[in-house]
Formats: sequence, C-alpha cells, structure tokens
Amino acid sequence: MNISLLSTLNYSREELENRNFSDFHFSSDSENIKSLFEYLSFTDRKIVRGSFLRKDGTLIPIKTKYTKIIYQGKSAILSLSDDVSIGFSKEQIEIEHLQSLREKLGGVVQTIASAVIARDSYTAGHQQRVSDLARKIASRMGLSPHVIEGIRVAASLHDIGKITIPSDILNKSFSLLEMEFELIKHHTNVGFQILSSIDFPWPVAAIVYQHHEFIDGSGYPLGLEGYMMLTESKIVCVADVVEAMSTHRPYRPALGVETAMGEINRFRGVRFDPDVVDACNDLYNNGEINFNQFNSAKQNGECRYF
Repeated sequence: MNISLLSTLNYSREELENRNFSDFHFSSDSENIKSLFEYLSFTDRKIVRGSFLRKDGTLIPIKTKYTKIIYQGKSAILSLSDDVSIGFSKEQIEIEHLQSLREKLGGVVQTIASAVIARDSYTAGHQQRVSDLARKIASRMGLSPHVIEGIRVAASLHDIGKITIPSDILNKSFSLLEMEFELIKHHTNVGFQILSSIDFPWPVAAIVYQHHEFIDGSGYPLGLEGYMMLTESKIVCVADVVEAMSTHRPYRPALGVETAMGEINRFRGVRFDPDVVDACNDLYNNGEINFNQFNSAKQNGECRYF
C-alpha cells in the first residue's frame, strides 16, 4: 500500500499490516474477491467498481484495475484505484466512452461472426443457438447482466477456431481418424489465440478455451476440473452439448432435445455443473428450449455441424 491509499483511508501502515484486503474493500460487482482471482488466472487484468471503507466508517466510491504481475519472482496482483467521487463530469465522460467502446466491440464481434458465416453458415447458426441458450441459462441462474453479456458474446464465438479446420473434415459423414479428431480438438486453442488479442471487458478468450472442459477433468484441451473452470465456461459447455445433440450432424440425424436433456442429467455432477444443469432443466420444463425447427433442413442436407 502506498502513502496515498493510507492517507485516503486515514490508517497507518502498521494498522493495516494484519488486516485482510476485504476488510476495507467492497465490490459492487456480483463477483466476490475469490471470483476475481479466478478470472485473473485466465486474463491479465480486470476492472471492478466498489468502495473503500475509511477508518471513520465512511465509504469512498472507487474504480479499481487489477493486473496480474510477477513481483520479486512471485505471482502477484497489482491494484490501482481511482476515487470516482471526485469530478462527476469525468465519470460521465468515462461512461460515454465505455458505451462507445461497447458499440465498436459489437462491430468486431459481428465481423468475426460474418467470417464464420462466409465459410460455414451452419457453424454460425450453431454458435447463435448456443449463445441464445447459454444466455437463458445464465439468466435463470441469476447472474449479473454484465456476466450474462459476456457469456452471450463468448458463446456466439465459441467455435471461431474451426475456421482453420478443412471443411472436408468438419463435414465428414463417417467416423473420423484419430488424427482428424485431434485436429478438431485444437479449435479451442486456435479460438483462444484469436480472441485473446481483443481487449474484451469479459474473459471471452478463456471461456472459449474452456468450453469443452468437464468438471471431472475428462474434457479438453487442458483436462481442467470444475474448481479450475470459469462459471461462464460451464454454462457454454452445457448449452453446446444440448444444441449439438438436438440438431443434425453429418454422421447422424438429430437426436432431439429430450435425448440431449437426458445426457446432461445423466452426467450431472460428473461432467456438467449441477447448478447449470438444473437451470437448463427449468428452461426445458417451461418449454423454453426448442431446436426442432432447425432439424427439418436435414432431409435436404442443408443442416451441417460437427
């Protein structure tokens, strides 16, 4: 802690030496401090809004940027905070700037999605359906609007890495060779590499990287267990499985939503996060999941997915 922070909080350095950071920092985001550190395992920085608690009990509204660094040879997190109560006009300018940034970001996402459509319109349709379902699941789980928006964006781009896979492999109508399957599995790595270069306000690249991981560690590419995964990734994973099983693939007809729901319930708590599965069940029971309209095209060979 530097002198400026000590002065702002009206504490001496000795008074804070044995205090936890959470004793005087409060986040206004839905994520708690533990979630913050989980995010920083996959992204280099995160910005949150909250408050500092002064010694006299008054609160100071702040905006804090957390950055992952190496300090004296060890992993550490650098925290830089601004007192946003100073100069409302400055804060208003920042809000307007953020809105402009979101609009530009929307254009970037649309451009990437258009590139997928130009190469494989069915993959693009699959991504959109997964995005819609993932957003509904996240809403049913009561996540914050900010997190839900990040899930929507990540899910709409989760298969972007497949643009590097030859079409004849993606559309193969019979069993894949082991080498071909390994190539397809690499799409999560490629997607991460593409998206990590974009400064999203959500951990989009990490979500895409993890969307084929299972909570028991049997997924790919890293074999992560549930506690190592982002909640967003767990949601996209379930939405991806439900959509993929419900609709047609080159090597089999659509299995239907009922079969897909049976699959995620069979592996509830094994491959799939229980809370995510339960939210998906609620949607299904309320008639909010229906992919049957996308299966009529299979007779003409128009609906393609791997």
